[in-house]
Order: sequence, then C-alpha cells, then structure tokens
Amino acid sequence: MTLIENALSEEHREFRDRAATFAEEVVEPEAERIENEDEFPREVIEAAGERGLLGILLPEEYGGEGSDFLSYCLAVEEIARASGAVAETIQGHTFAALPIANFGTEAQKEEWLEPMARGESVGAMLLTEPDAGSSPTELSTVAQADDDGGYLISGEKSFGTNAGVADVHLVVARKRPAPEESHGVSVFLAPSADEADGFEFDRTEFMGMRGHVTGDSTFEDVRVDEGALLGEVGHGFRIAMGTIDMARTGLGAIGTGIARAAFEEAVDYAGDREQGGQAVGEYQAVQVLVADMDAQLDSARHLVYDSATAIADGEGNTRKSSKAKYVASEAAEFVTRNAIQIYGGKGYRTDLPLERYYRDAKILSIIGGTTEIQKTTVAGEALGL
Repeated sequence: MTLIENALSEEHREFRDRAATFAEEVVEPEAERIENEDEFPREVIEAAGERGLLGILLPEEYGGEGSDFLSYCLAVEEIARASGAVAETIQGHTFAALPIANFGTEAQKEEWLEPMARGESVGAMLLTEPDAGSSPTELSTVAQADDDGGYLISGEKSFGTNAGVADVHLVVARKRPAPEESHGVSVFLAPSADEADGFEFDRTEFMGMRGHVTGDSTFEDVRVDEGALLGEVGHGFRIAMGTIDMARTGLGAIGTGIARAAFEEAVDYAGDREQGGQAVGEYQAVQVLVADMDAQLDSARHLVYDSATAIADGEGNTRKSSKAKYVASEAAEFVTRNAIQIYGGKGYRTDLPLERYYRDAKILSIIGGTTEIQKTTVAGEALGL
C-alpha cells in the first residue's frame, strides 16, 4: 500500500470509489459523444448530482455531503480520467456553489444549494473582463441601484466555466452608488441567459475541453432584485477569490486525472504492441519516456494531495496550491504528449482518446492563473518577497 493510500480515511476512499464507478458507468460511455457534439453535458451533470458528487463540499443541511476538500480532489481526479470537460464543468459549478454556501443569506442558501447539489441547477462565476482580466481595480461591470430596491447590471464578462448555460451566475460588479468606505466591488446572483432580458451570451470555441461551455457574457440593464446581493457590499473580490487555493488545487487534480488516463493507455500499449520482434516497451527509449512520465505523475499527485489535505485541515496556503497547480498542469502536458509519442503515428489518430487528452491538458496551464504566474507566486513566497 502506498503512502498516499495509507493516508486516506474510509470516507476519502468511499468518495474516490464512488467517483470512479460514476466515471466508468456514466462518463466513459458518453465521453466521445460529448467530445464530438461539443454540447453541454447536462444529463451527465445531473447524474453526478444524483450520486452525491456535486455536493461533496456543501453542508448536509442543504443537500450536500459535508465532506472535505481531499474527498473532492480524489473524486474530480477520477472523473477527469474519463473526461476533462466533465471534470472542469463540475469544477466551475462547485466554485460557484461554495460562495453561496459561505456568504449567502439563509434565503439564498435555501433557494440554490440543494438544487445545485442535486445537479438540477448549475452555477457559474463571472469575474474576468475583456479589458481588465481579473483585476478588482479595473472591473467596469456595474450594478446600478434602482428605485425599487433592486439592481440593473451592465457590462461584459469573458470566460467563466458554465457561463450562458448556468441557472445562476455569480457576477462580480461595482455597485453604484458605492458607499464612501468601499470601492463597491460586489457579487450579484443573476439568472440564466434564457430568463434574463438583456443578458446575451456568445460561446467561445476551444481546441480542447469540448463540451465545457464558456464565452462572452454581455449584460445590458439586466435587473435583479434586492435579494441578489451575495455577502456584503465591497466584499466581491474577496468572495470571488476566497476559494482560489482550492480552485487551483482542484485544477491540479483534473490535470492528474488526465495524465493518469494517458499514462495507463501508453503503458498498456507498450506492453502489448510488438515492433521489430519485441514489445514496444522493451525499447530503452520508450522505457526512459515511461520512467519520466511515471515520476512526473507521482510528483503531481503528491503535491495535489498535500495541498488538498492542508486545505481540509484548515492549513492550506497559496504556495502549496500554486505548486500543485503548475506541476500537475505540466505533468498533464508532458504525459499526454509522450503517450502519443509511444503510440507513434497511431497516437495521432482521432479515433483514439490520446489526442483528446493532449488537447484537454493544454488549457490547465492557462486557466486559474498561468504556469508563469504560479511559478512567480511560489518563488515570491519562498523568497519572502
């Protein structure tokens, strides 16, 4: 039994095994269809909710499982082995539900958390803007208070997992008028694009993670009522970024899952495929690749689990989460690329999943903060800068 396995509780193993069964029974049979049709996998997400995999981190009193962050990472890794797009969709949904659980009023929790845990409602967080990135000082989306106690939201948002298809969008905007003691960046709960007049969504197509929906959201005087404010005025950026260490570690878990899938495919092929009278895996050049892939994968898993365990124990920190995120992202790219190399020309074919793994892996070094940003963060923490 490995060090990792020894450290897992029965509860952790239960969530991991539940997710592995879900991935095998539900996600794997649908993975290629999701890839080919590039449609939001709502039925798969609903099935995840039915199996208790969307509410792992949510309180039991609101339909969640009340477990810890290591359980979540173990589950999302297993799902990512079958489909990075489904895992990233669940990731975006989870980190829209958590702010409601952490900062919502009782009415907001009762309205949203149980349907989100069941997969009946999907969430999205909208922070990034075309000209501002995620900088809180440059956000231009505004929520203007109206005469009836509600707000009119206007502005543009870029990206945001599940944007446009979500049932609830957490929109980070500047409240107008802003109180004197605050810059007014706050979070507002906006409905789906189908339900809100003035909400337009233009989907962005990516080279990978097909089925994962994101794009440009435009709000033009979209009205929400007074109960749409999440948390306090001026706390928007803190709310949006409050789970950043968790989100980065979760992305690391997705990268680890994709890398595992590619590694297992490559090892099986190298052991079975004969070329020149011997198994492909008997060639020293292939063995070197396998050794490097194995080492990078193990390094990524240990860093992800270490960060997840620290977060679960209330001791998480940015240095750990940034290391987990960038090492796992790089491992996913390295392992998927070299899995194709081991397969040779066959690995480049679209009727095998390796090229999907490779394309899905690439985005992980970009979203949630690029690899370069993560390395700068880690170095700054190490150097005390």
